[in-house]
Amino acid sequence: MDKALVDNLDKFIFKLQGVSDQLKSARTGEFRRSKRNNAAIARKSATEYLSYCSLVRLFRKNIGCLSEPSCVAIFSVPRRWQLEDVHEAAKFILKGEKGVKLCVHPTSKHRRGWEVDPAELFSSGEKLIIFTHEGSAVHEDFELAATVCDQLQTCDVTHLRALSHLRGCGSLSEREAAVIAAQPSERMEAIFRPKRSAASAAAKLVSAKRQDGSGQARHLDVQRGFGEASTWAETLKRDLDDWRQGRLPWSEIDKGCLFFGPTGTGKTRFAAALAADCSMHLEAASVAQWQSFKDGDLGDLLKAMYKAFDAAKENAPSLLFIDEFDAIGDRAKFPSRHETYSTTVVNALLECLDGIVDREGVIVIGACNFPERIDPALLRSGRLEKHIHFPMPDAASRAEILAFHLPTLAAEASLKEIGTRLPGKSGADLERLGREARRRARREKRDVTILDLKAVIRPTPPLDAKTLYRVAVHEAGHAVIARALLLGKVEHVEIYDNVESFASLVDSHGTTLTKFHPSEFVTRWDTMKMITYNLAGAAAEDLVFGHRANWSSGTKESDLAVATQLAVQMVAEHAFGDSLFFLPGSIDRSNAAKLWEDLPLREEVGEILREQHQRAKEILDGLKPSLLKIADALVEQKRLDARQLEAYWPRGTKTPAAANH
Repeated sequence: MDKALVDNLDKFIFKLQGVSDQLKSARTGEFRRSKRNNAAIARKSATEYLSYCSLVRLFRKNIGCLSEPSCVAIFSVPRRWQLEDVHEAAKFILKGEKGVKLCVHPTSKHRRGWEVDPAELFSSGEKLIIFTHEGSAVHEDFELAATVCDQLQTCDVTHLRALSHLRGCGSLSEREAAVIAAQPSERMEAIFRPKRSAASAAAKLVSAKRQDGSGQARHLDVQRGFGEASTWAETLKRDLDDWRQGRLPWSEIDKGCLFFGPTGTGKTRFAAALAADCSMHLEAASVAQWQSFKDGDLGDLLKAMYKAFDAAKENAPSLLFIDEFDAIGDRAKFPSRHETYSTTVVNALLECLDGIVDREGVIVIGACNFPERIDPALLRSGRLEKHIHFPMPDAASRAEILAFHLPTLAAEASLKEIGTRLPGKSGADLERLGREARRRARREKRDVTILDLKAVIRPTPPLDAKTLYRVAVHEAGHAVIARALLLGKVEHVEIYDNVESFASLVDSHGTTLTKFHPSEFVTRWDTMKMITYNLAGAAAEDLVFGHRANWSSGTKESDLAVATQLAVQMVAEHAFGDSLFFLPGSIDRSNAAKLWEDLPLREEVGEILREQHQRAKEILDGLKPSLLKIADALVEQKRLDARQLEAYWPRGTKTPAAANH
């Protein structure tokens, strides 16, 4: 838009108002303005000039409604733009004309109520124009009285180019104008310094964004590649758009969500990207931050907690992200010496999450590794009601994560193969690999290549024949027990020599995939059989070699860990042990130290594990020919599917161990 067109913006108002006067008799002249000196406005304030141009366009668009004697207009302003700038521009356009009142709406509703009185503004019968931030809650009385609602579109490309011309800042391309348009109003004076290149400022903004990596989270596609989380993100974004447009009440939107899963699976990054994708303010906090506030006593912690929620309300619509949410704890499990303190913290958080205080426009997301440690009241409907698991990424997801952190290598065909060869790596692990690859290329002052990525990946050593056979015996043990105890269908068994075959699902030397029979209830014998199945690999090694390797233990997902958890659950939760007591929540199965201190429980669990390990050995000893044949076939073929395994199952009836139960 050239200077002549800028100078004539108001003329459109006069023409359209003339037409409006002819169509409707009840018209007033508040918006009839004489020609203004746009150059003078631009020299005075960049933000006022841009606000002025945007308001002129908005007034022109709604001239018919604005000319009505009792008009109440609600105009929403982008959150990056200060309401005071728009208010000053509106006062300049109207020049204190009688018959029109301007109101800057509060950004949030405080505990004492709204800090604005609609009745006082309505009492004079004058026209009322209300400016509010986009997506913010508006006083119910204003919404009832509104005759027109519209959005102020700031930083139009033509307005930016006109401002640059009037301030002697040179010309702007479409791309440069788009970069500037995304900036908050506070930066406009720095960008449009008189006689300085605005294009140069835009280039600096792009460069700064690349250096600090701030653009990555905004470009992370949360609506694909994250399974259930992506589905929820898509629904939430659609619901928020409907809420902003007034088509959906806040009561219909999910109030909160819990992200849980292993460390490094991208829960924090996903939350930040979700806030950007939904155009929400991100307020980040953690229980540790609240505890470290000032002196860290109970009063200081509660003040920090309330402050985080108040900040989220002030900037609504916003996403309040609370990291390490499981640190809040469970009121039923607090030690007596900390019970009063910890219970008060949980109760205060419950009040913040709902209670009598409204938090419209605020989505709360908690992230943790151990959801079982959280007080159940925090996770019920109306609070963190949605629970989404973030698993370790699979082969396809690992390739996508690497492509995200190394975008110049996204088209490389070998990137997918590399992702397949990194089982057990979390999103954080893959981000580190990308960082190391870029550092390697930076040292040699060149662009990163696929060779840089391969160079920073530690290759898995190949297995010798002796070790490979032991792995085959271990996996064959799981398969034979699954078949003997009729647990379900063994889909496949495979081992990895790291030469011809490689692990892609989990970081292990072999896997047995069994599709278990579904059941609506669990019996004592069902649980016993699952324990036997999990101990079968170790039992097979003991049977064939006289001792076992450490493959059955060492991690929370290992065979022995799963078997132990099942045994604890049998005794403490299902009353399948020697006693019939039931104390819900009395045992924290994720806390190994506490389990070790409970001597009666430890002895009973140990007895169950020894009994089922011996049962597995006895069953495998009776089916040893099948066990060894499957192991030999695995060493040769590396993988056996359900159809191939049929040839190795023993013919005839059930085994005695399975038939007796």
